[in-house]
Amino acid sequence: MRYVFVVFSMFVLTCSVLYASEHVMDISKTDIFQRTINFAIFVGIMWYLVADKLKAMLQQRTRAISEKLTQAQAKVKESREKKEKAQQRLKNAYDQVPEIIKSAKQEANIAVQNIEEKTKDHIVNLIKANEEAMEFQKKLFQKQIVEEILHEIFVSPTLKLETQDYVGILEKKVA
Repeated sequence: MRYVFVVFSMFVLTCSVLYASEHVMDISKTDIFQRTINFAIFVGIMWYLVADKLKAMLQQRTRAISEKLTQAQAKVKESREKKEKAQQRLKNAYDQVPEIIKSAKQEANIAVQNIEEKTKDHIVNLIKANEEAMEFQKKLFQKQIVEEILHEIFVSPTLKLETQDYVGILEKKVA
């Protein structure tokens, strides 16, 4: 309403200046006052019909812009917080680098010790298996030698033993 009053006042002031000036034609022979009144009535009617809708539309637009601005500010704030958190995590990670390296070296040393222990156990097992295999081969070799000697004894024409002799030898061996 204030704007209408300002516009109307400016219009009336302009008309007064024109009426008071000497270079302008005689204003009494024109219908300027009637037109001014008609214009004021038109502006009043338009203001009455459109003002509330226009105000509501402008307020709604203002609210929408305000909400978007608030959302944008919230996103900026959130992104700043995320950036600060990420920088803090990065700083923490840089601070933890020596600890991580130290623990990795310790784990590597432990792994080396475990591998060495397993290797030593494996070597002991291989030596033991080798000794057992050598013992087995030794017994097998002795058995073969005994078989060959016995075969020569039994087949040999110079040495003839009777069944009773065999039984006697076996009884001495068993007892």
